[in-house]
Amino acid sequence: MKKKLLILSIYPAPYRVEVIDSFHKYFDVKVFFEKSTGDSRDAVWFKKGNYYTLDNINGNNTFKDCIKDLKENNLVLIYDYSTKCALKLILRCIQRNIPYVINADGVMLTKHGNFVTNMIKSIVVSKAAGCFASGDLAKNYFMRYGAKEKNIYLHTFSTLHTNDIQKFPVDLKTKNKIRAELGLAQSKFIAIAVGRFIPLKRYAELITEWTKMPEDYLLLLIGGGEEENKYRQIIEELHIQNVQIEGFYQKEELKRFYMASDVFVHPTSYDVWGLVVNEAMAAGLPTVISDHCVAGLELIKDGENGFIVPMGNDKSLCDKVKNLHDVPELYKKMCQASLDTIADYTIENMASVHIEAVREILKIDSNTN
Repeated sequence: MKKKLLILSIYPAPYRVEVIDSFHKYFDVKVFFEKSTGDSRDAVWFKKGNYYTLDNINGNNTFKDCIKDLKENNLVLIYDYSTKCALKLILRCIQRNIPYVINADGVMLTKHGNFVTNMIKSIVVSKAAGCFASGDLAKNYFMRYGAKEKNIYLHTFSTLHTNDIQKFPVDLKTKNKIRAELGLAQSKFIAIAVGRFIPLKRYAELITEWTKMPEDYLLLLIGGGEEENKYRQIIEELHIQNVQIEGFYQKEELKRFYMASDVFVHPTSYDVWGLVVNEAMAAGLPTVISDHCVAGLELIKDGENGFIVPMGNDKSLCDKVKNLHDVPELYKKMCQASLDTIADYTIENMASVHIEAVREILKIDSNTN
């Protein structure tokens, strides 16, 4: 008989659902999402039975459905453990002596809670049977709040499948073909930035600094959002000719823009992870990134597959872009290094780590289906 597993997450993001789907082969799974969709996302993504949303259960917003028959579960897996709903569920698990696992897809680099918040974190983390950590920063975070190292399972946080990752850097012929199809100049050295057009991404500051770049360097901004008009106003007022703004694109079309570009830039002031870094590296792009992005700190080896610059130092970011253009040998080496680094960061590998961790916690023989 399969062990029973209860899973709670905020909303059914595609990568999360794919990982959860993989549990069905080994466990009797019931899944609850706190919301049917996330911000700026369309429709409900999940397809299978035993998936529920707390904002639409029998027409009622209720927590009772999630904790009903809680004692029957062998393990509770909580992917987003900082919400009120998740904390209530954890409290019930502690009270009823049900093992639970928590997950961190990234960490907050600068924000620290008050005494009460830190005390709650210590209780939640120290009593967890397991902690899924996206890297060393998340691992250190868990250990700071009382997790034992043996209970921490490192996973490769990603939205990529194995076949989403290039085997080799994009050759010049293919790159120029894609540029022609997308209407991008073949003669430019293109730096692509992808993300929501909001203040914390710091694109306005980067656009202003880009005025000092030679005309054959194109800054390509993709994302859309509340600051788009602001960016266009800066471009118009400063008569900038080498910045191009595009809206939101779905995954497959966005991949073509990555493949058409030469370098990925990310001047963000704050990213708990930053999955766009994974996407850019999967296309074989070197990355120039601020030191306030967790994905950059975990994935970028400064000088090997990209550069890490101090947040707010846009001149340094632009200088690193020019360095990549001016030193072809370094650029070529970094392109391949990006692919080598990101090769294991797949949904398939993430799911495998999660499944094996749960089996270990429940003391299920790895040779048993």
